[in-house]
Parts: sequence; structure tokens; C-alpha cells
Amino acid sequence: MFFGKTHLERLHRLFPPRHWLFIVSAFVLLGLFSGLNFLFGVFLNPLVDEFDWTRSTASAAFSINMFMIAFCSMIAGGLSDKFGTRPVLIVGILISGGSLLLSFFIQNLWHYFLFTGVMAGTGRAAIATPVQAFIQRNLTRHRGLATGLAGSGTGLGILILAPLTGYFISNYGWRNSYLYLGVIFFVLAIPAATSLIPQKKPQASGEGSGGSPARQEETAPILPEAALGMREILKRRPFWMIISSHATDCICHSVLIVHLVPIAIEAGIPHIQAAGLVGVMGLGTLIGRIGLGVLADRIGSKWALFITLLTQTIPVPLLWWFDSIYLFYVIALMVGTGMGGHGTMYPMVTREYYGTRRVGILYGAFISGASSGMATGGFLGGLLHDLTGDYTLSILLSFVTGVASLLFVLAYPSQKKPRREKDVTQPVAQPAG
Repeated sequence: MFFGKTHLERLHRLFPPRHWLFIVSAFVLLGLFSGLNFLFGVFLNPLVDEFDWTRSTASAAFSINMFMIAFCSMIAGGLSDKFGTRPVLIVGILISGGSLLLSFFIQNLWHYFLFTGVMAGTGRAAIATPVQAFIQRNLTRHRGLATGLAGSGTGLGILILAPLTGYFISNYGWRNSYLYLGVIFFVLAIPAATSLIPQKKPQASGEGSGGSPARQEETAPILPEAALGMREILKRRPFWMIISSHATDCICHSVLIVHLVPIAIEAGIPHIQAAGLVGVMGLGTLIGRIGLGVLADRIGSKWALFITLLTQTIPVPLLWWFDSIYLFYVIALMVGTGMGGHGTMYPMVTREYYGTRRVGILYGAFISGASSGMATGGFLGGLLHDLTGDYTLSILLSFVTGVASLLFVLAYPSQKKPRREKDVTQPVAQPAG
């Protein structure tokens, strides 16, 4: 038997069954969120061919999507704190799923911007932020592991949805592909959302571990301004180094999220194989989420983040000189590993440098910088192609901003071993739903 009694006992010692349900549900929802965000490049060529749009014009929908996520994420997080996770999630699912179904009817540019940009960005912001907040509020035992396992759904979502969408487009056309994705989205998202029922009384001791305490050990923040309030934090250089590294890092890989498939197609690679690159990128994301998180526990989040961003930056110049599908797969895997690692590192950087007191608002600020970078990179990658007729300058943009992100990380304060503070055992107030 694949899962024998010993295996089940080990799983139960890590988390009680109810918490595993939370993790699996979050895994599905975050997988859908990330997988759908990575599909712009897969749909780009069919839409450009049918409507005769420029690449910069079509890429603007991705920028709108990212700006809406940046704008709505903090709002969605605040609403989930006040009204609970599930009401916000259900609204997000309805808007996001509706955007997919309505994309079947796209006839002109404003339809495309509204459905795949405004609606999709708003709906997906109301999924990712509340889900992450739910995990942090309800799982105190092995919270880092729980966050990593739930977040690894982002990689698997990309890995599955990208080649599946490429298959749909090649066999049924892009309109039906949006329709099929909408149905799949609702079938998976609604049961996952309804499973996220918060604990009425957060437990100070762990379930499923023989009654042993499951206290979350806290450490003092690295930066002294963490205790002085947001005004002081905003005055200090570390905040701006972190948000700048996040923004430039996201410009680097957003160029490739949107344009790696078209770059491959222009190099003579068939559409289905090119669409598979996004899936390989998703596999890398899955590897990076977990593997680089383990590395951070050993060497600290600053240097693990540096290795993460180095991994995604190094292969970018290879796109200038090679057109082998196998090399494209290697590039996609390395860039995806970097993206996955960055998704794990930035919450850790926020917590380690500033502590847990303001981790929500600070991480929200860093996410806004990241989403702005994502919007900028995707758009500029298309604009530079339109102006020059090829992707040479777009690749240069990706590489230069990747190098800049590495320099910003090197400017982070050194990570001294933080002193341990008292265990946190007090229950945290839970919103209903």
C-alpha cells in the first residue's frame, strides 16, 4: 500500500487532518491563481494573429492585470480580516471565473482589456491574498512548512495549465480554450474555497502530535525600526532596497512570462512545444518554492534570495544565441526555479527583517512593488519588439533588471543571528467565515 500506517502517522504528526485539508485547498486555489496568470504568453500569438494587434498592445492586458492585482491585494486582505476568508474568496472566484467565460466573446481590444485585465486581476487578487492570510492565521504549527506546501501549488498549476491550454488552442481554438478553462476553474475552485472554514478557537497546542505543544517560536526582527512604526520604516534604506529588488526581479521574469513562448515560436519552435515551456517554468517554480525554502533555513533568506535571483538571471542572455528547444527548456526551468524561490523568500525576508507585527502591511507593500514590476516588464517587452522587430532589446531588459535585483539584494543589511523571543501561545482573534 502506498500510504501505510506509518506514513499516515507521520503525516498526522506534522498536521492534523483538518489542517491538511486547509493546505490542499490553498494548494488548489494558489495553483489556479498562478497558472492562469502565466497563460498570457500562450494566448498572445493567436490573439495577435486574429485581431492584427501589436504585441505591445496585446501585452498591455497583462500589465492591466498586474496593476489590478497590485491595487486590489491590500483591499482584499483587509476585507478578509474584517469579514472572513470565504466571502471574499467566493466573490473573487465569481469575478475570476466569469472573466474566463466572458473572454469567449472577445471581439475587440476593450473586451480583452476588461475581461483578461481588469476583471481577471480583481478576481485573482481576491483569491491569493485571503488564502495566504488564512494559512497564517489558522496554522501555527509548522507554519513555514504549511506555507511552502500550499505555495507549491503555484508551480504545479503552471505546469498543468500551460500545456493543457496549448493543447486546447491547437485543437479547439482560443475562444473555446477560455470557455474550457472557465469550467475547470469553477469545478476546482468552489469546493476548495468552501473547505476553508476557520477554527473558532485557535489551539495553543498541536493536534496529532501526542498532545505536545505546537507553539510558533518567534524571533526578534533584524531591523531596529521594526518597533518604531511605518513612518520610520519608510524613512530607512532597507525598505526601499527590498521593494526595489522585488520590482526589478519581477520585471526580469515578467518579460519571459509573457514573451518566452513568442520568442520560441519566432525561433521556429512549434506552438505546442513552445507552450510547453510555460509548463517547464511551472515545474521550476515548484522546485524553487520548496528547495530554496529549505536552503534559506540553512543560510538565511538574504543569501538564499541572492542565489534565487542569480538562478533566474544567468540563463537570460542565452536567448540571444541559441534556438534549440532543449536549451529553451533549460532556460525555462532555471527562470522558473528562480521565480519559485523568490515567492518563498520575500515573505521570509519580510518576517526576518521586520518581525510579525506588521508583516501583512509590509508584505502587501512589497507585493505592490512586485506587481508594478510585473506589469512594466510584460508591457515593455512587447513594446520593444514592436519598435525593433525582434526580441533583442526585450531580452536585454530582462537581463539588466535581473542584474539590478542582485545589486539591491547585496545592499540588504547583514543578517545577524536574531535572538529568540518568547513562544507565542496566545490565541489570535478570527474573523467569521
